[in-house]
Formats: sequence, structure tokens, C-alpha cells
Amino acid sequence: MLHKKLNFIQFIFIISLFLFLIKCDSVCDEETLILELKQDLEDNGILDCLRIIKPPNGVIETLEQKNKRLAAQWDTSCSFESTYDWLSILKKNFGITTLVDEIGEPVDKNSDEQADMCEIVR
Repeated sequence: MLHKKLNFIQFIFIISLFLFLIKCDSVCDEETLILELKQDLEDNGILDCLRIIKPPNGVIETLEQKNKRLAAQWDTSCSFESTYDWLSILKKNFGITTLVDEIGEPVDKNSDEQADMCEIVR
């Protein structure tokens, strides 16, 4: 009887492992999201939500500026770009009519260069 239980547990473990490998979604926890938002704001005072922030052209950054720019890049589990239409879901469930860009101007769709979670917060 114990042997059958162990086989069953092993079977469940193997199936769980395969499911994990097949279906891996981002997990953006609150602590990480808050850290990303703070780092983004500390860089230049706006939520630009960028995953990659290039050095400014023609400007020599100080070490502090460079560190803030690099820290502001969305590069954690909260930096995902989804494969489904989350904007329609937000519109339907929360009455959100439009997204805004980093300076508050309305935009028609989300940006591929910006983290979706940050765009939602913005």
C-alpha cells in the first residue's frame, strides 16, 4: 500500500513539473511592483515604464545618474509584455476608457517597449 502511495505521489510530482514547464506565467508580487515603480520615478520623475533605457545622446552621465537609469529599467517579474488583450478587460471591468503615456497624454494602445504592469498602473 505504501509503495502505491509513493508511486502516486511521484506521478503527481512529475505531472506538476511538466505543467510548470509548459505553462509559466509571470508572478508580479506587490513588493517587486512597488520597487519597480519607485526606481522608475527616481530616475526622471515620470513613469516611462521602459524595459531598456538607453543612455542619453550627447550627455555624459554621472555614476549616480547611470545607476538610477539602469535601476529604472523594468527587468523583474513585473516587466512582462502580455500576449492577450488586457486593455479590453480593463475597459470592460473597470470602465477605463484609455491609457496614457508617461506625460499623461492619451494613447490608443499599449507600447511593446513598456512593461504592461507599469502601463496599467499609469
